[in-house]
Amino acid sequence: MKTLSTLAVHQLKPFGVKLTKVDVNSPEQCDRIRELLYENGVVIIPADGASVGAQPIQADASLLKLAGLFGQVENYHPVNAPKDSTGKVQIMETMGDTGIPADSFLFHSDMSWRVNPSRASVLCGFILPPSGGNTCFQNANQMYRNLSPELREQLHGISALHSLQKGYARVNPPDDVTNDVQAIHPAVIKHPDTGVPLLYLNSNFTVSLVGMSEQESTELLNRVFDEANRPDQVLCHSWTKGDVVISDNLGVQHLARADNQGLHRMHRVVAHDPYLRTERYVGETGDVKEAISNIEHYLKQDDNQAGYQEWAFRYEQDVNRAGYKIPAIATDILAQYLGQLVQTDKPLILDVAAGTGKNALLLMRNHGLTNLEAMDVSTEMLFEARRRELYHKYHVEDANQPLPIPDRQYDAVLCVGGLSGSQIRAQPALEEFIRVTKDGGLVVLSMREAESEYTAEVSRLVTTGVAEVVHKHSFVGIESNQEVQHQIFVLGALSDDNSD
Repeated sequence: MKTLSTLAVHQLKPFGVKLTKVDVNSPEQCDRIRELLYENGVVIIPADGASVGAQPIQADASLLKLAGLFGQVENYHPVNAPKDSTGKVQIMETMGDTGIPADSFLFHSDMSWRVNPSRASVLCGFILPPSGGNTCFQNANQMYRNLSPELREQLHGISALHSLQKGYARVNPPDDVTNDVQAIHPAVIKHPDTGVPLLYLNSNFTVSLVGMSEQESTELLNRVFDEANRPDQVLCHSWTKGDVVISDNLGVQHLARADNQGLHRMHRVVAHDPYLRTERYVGETGDVKEAISNIEHYLKQDDNQAGYQEWAFRYEQDVNRAGYKIPAIATDILAQYLGQLVQTDKPLILDVAAGTGKNALLLMRNHGLTNLEAMDVSTEMLFEARRRELYHKYHVEDANQPLPIPDRQYDAVLCVGGLSGSQIRAQPALEEFIRVTKDGGLVVLSMREAESEYTAEVSRLVTTGVAEVVHKHSFVGIESNQEVQHQIFVLGALSDDNSD
């Protein structure tokens, strides 16, 4: 047992922790509770194990505060009834005489049918049956590790379709959910906080594997669940009135046993991150040197489409492992100068060489910029961006050709990582970027300092009066490759009158 400012942590088997002496008004304890959830998957707080000032842990305000540790509180669910008009506290209620078999409810991750699944759930037992009604959990990392090495490798490149309607139809009347919501996620994802691999296929909402026939998909899913599910690795919580259970919705899967004899009522509060998107996990093979080697290899490919088709699934893992800082720096600079120079509340931004959408995630999460369009030559790269719904429009175009876009459309054009001799050439690309940018708008470009072709073209555009250099920034763009210097240009698009 460990303590932190009187917080007592009791390790559970096969996983999870039980906490006592919890004070949710302690910032130090709140930070530790957040860490414990992501490290252990499940946090159980007994009915008498916590307080929130004068409020008992079971009070709505306490549950809302706990959920707020993990994100924004949801205020809608398509099936569960809200307790009041705010919709933030959901009532989950089952009777013991429904005729539903005890094993009908299947292990699942909440809202996997949504592009941004819920982050964590806070459950509290209010009315308990005389017997039954346990809530059970499986660790998604352990489920992944239960798979054979061959099956793990196969799943790294696979995506799956998740469906709200088909999931609920397994145990609910068909008219309970009239409108379907669907999302595509990788079969194996990376935990957003710990980085460990998580199996993100579940028996309830996962309905098919992308690109496979129904028979192939069903057979592979059955094999996955046969290998992943092990009864001896399941944590089951037997409820006492007032218990609070917090679960990491990505790190664990859960189910409610339908064997309760009598009314079982729970209150649930769900936290989500509106900008959370699942990230594909593609294995631990390779190190920083291999990641850099992959980056250099694919950047030098003569056939960009073929190269990126091959690289799309492991692109993000390679650039993250190499310490690729350019998107973060470039998007910060873009947001800074947009705020200073472009007078619009919702600037329209074209992200050229958008790839899997890393720039969009940074613009959305860090700066609240969501009016985004993507352009890339690779449909496979854009598939990753599309499934995460990061842009409202997608252009599959080669930026080495004149762009099929009218003049003066965008408040800003961003091109990060696409300017190199074997990818997007300086001409006609840079002038095209200026052409489709509104007068007074911005074009933000990243490039290696050694690529003189681009600096020469920037000078030409300035000399001819179609652009001005607003800002220039030099830096090391890849932490693991200190020898290569990068630079970012912020260009202001000038009106046609200035080019005379």
